[in-house]
Amino acid sequence: MSWCSILPTYGQDMNNTSVPELVTPLYRREIKVPPVPGYLTLKCDFHTHTVFSDGVILPASRVHEAWLNGLDVIAITDHIRSDPEKQTVPGDNNRSYQLALTRAQELGMVLIRAGEISRRMPPGHFNALFLSDVEVLNQTNFMAALEGAAKQGAFIQWNHPGWKSQQPEVTKWWPEHQEIYEKGWMHGIEVFNHSEWYPVALDWCLSNNLAVMSDTDMHSATSLEYDLHKWPRPMTLVLSKDRSEAAIKEALFARRTVAWFGSHLAGRTEHLEALLKSSIRIEPAHYTDAKGNRIHYLVNASDLPWRIKEESGVFAGEVWLASAGSATIKVASEVKSLRLVMSNAHTSGQQVLRVDWRL
Repeated sequence: MSWCSILPTYGQDMNNTSVPELVTPLYRREIKVPPVPGYLTLKCDFHTHTVFSDGVILPASRVHEAWLNGLDVIAITDHIRSDPEKQTVPGDNNRSYQLALTRAQELGMVLIRAGEISRRMPPGHFNALFLSDVEVLNQTNFMAALEGAAKQGAFIQWNHPGWKSQQPEVTKWWPEHQEIYEKGWMHGIEVFNHSEWYPVALDWCLSNNLAVMSDTDMHSATSLEYDLHKWPRPMTLVLSKDRSEAAIKEALFARRTVAWFGSHLAGRTEHLEALLKSSIRIEPAHYTDAKGNRIHYLVNASDLPWRIKEESGVFAGEVWLASAGSATIKVASEVKSLRLVMSNAHTSGQQVLRVDWRL
């Protein structure tokens, strides 16, 4: 037998034969994030870039990539400025949204019309979401751009407040940010951006009633920036009444958000607790040992990460449920309730989620 005879055959045409295993399938990664009572939990990225500013991805491809990564909602937030790239790519500041919209509709994605106002610190970079015309941001005066966005009913977030390029020594709330906040032109802050986490920004969100945000700020392809085999891309989880743009906007203004970045979650206690209780269950004991200790399964039905220990040491060690799966815990027969501590679920810059759980 010759070596040629053992090669796989894909067709009879000796001049043009496809090799299907080399082609990437259009396969969406499904990320299990549970609904909570009264709300869907939508997976969102409100900060991305395309070739219409300093990104390297076409608008429709940016949306397609987000769909493949398991997201429900994306905003393209190209910089409102004169980049060299913009001289070779025709269209105004609405063009990236217009080019991506059809693909978003085909995939069932919600695409938010948005833009990024970029200045040196202070005040830094701000995204305006849910615009009717992105050109309103194309103004020399920063405050005029924010005012124009506010008049369109935009949700405005402060981006990467601790970005080392702008605040290398300390993450600071400047007088300019206080002015923007007092005018009602700041509604959320990124507590996480790309690969940086700012605990102090979480405290600012909580003390000033601002939405907790987590975004990729993607300029290149996500597969070049993140190891997506380990973790989903960073995202903002939005507790929304439905999948419509109007409901998502309402949820953001109501501050019903949780930041998810790698093995960490951050947000308000009530929202993290709702997600925990929709994700985790402790099953009835399936075994009692010779000393009367009960063995229970601690089950994670979601892909949200939970690092769980018992505050008083009722069960030993820390249970790490990085995604859907289960672990066993051993509990003395007289124990009726637990005080669970989620060490990776941040309820402030210094505190983590604690929940009482009856068995």
